[in-house]
Amino acid sequence: MKRPYRNLGFFFLLLLLLAMAGFTWPIAGTPFFGYFSTLARHGAIPAIFHLHALVAVTWFALLSIQPFLIRANRLDLHRWLGRASLVVVALFLLTALGVLRHTYLNGIAHLPRDTVLAGLEQPFMDMALFLSFYIIALLRRRHFHQHVAFMIAAALAFATPGLARLGLHVVGGLPGILLVIVLIYATLVSFLLYAKIRLHQPVMRSPFLLILAVFIIVHVIEVVGEHSAAWLWLADKLVSVF
Repeated sequence: MKRPYRNLGFFFLLLLLLAMAGFTWPIAGTPFFGYFSTLARHGAIPAIFHLHALVAVTWFALLSIQPFLIRANRLDLHRWLGRASLVVVALFLLTALGVLRHTYLNGIAHLPRDTVLAGLEQPFMDMALFLSFYIIALLRRRHFHQHVAFMIAAALAFATPGLARLGLHVVGGLPGILLVIVLIYATLVSFLLYAKIRLHQPVMRSPFLLILAVFIIVHVIEVVGEHSAAWLWLADKLVSVF
């Protein structure tokens, strides 16, 4: 009998490529390959940005390999790489804070402080969402369907910044962002239907339904809470460690 989600690795690889494309600069009318072509230009981009990108790609590469290891019945390597991912995630969070620190300090040199603090809401929310899904996936690692669902959710949260930038490059403006959000919801609904139809998982108890609701709530908070007094207060406390 074929394993469920046996082709999940291809989904993760596609998501990785799209997220990487979003972090490039446009070249000859396309959003692809620009960022990585600047790696040799020392000083053009702060080193912490390059380190953060390297760690992010490493985590996504590890994630993409995992389903193929399961498919090949290499559970030993799957577990070993799962433990190794803990170190990669820790490095990702540290470098992400370094990027946010640079963004904040550079921003307040040119813009009102409240404007800069408001702009930090989305990256902080994306990190919190990714970390929450990732931790839940680890805690539910002995429950196969839940583990897979929350790893998919972690991947989508992880890829969101790159996908959003790709939407801005390819479509532009608010329509590009809305298209990315719709695609995230459509992806979750597709997995929900797959779990229902092919794996006979009840919809109302599906982790994908919970994950979809969480994404919607977070996106609403990001829209309405960016300039709220509550977020500005919280952001002020967060950047105080910078």
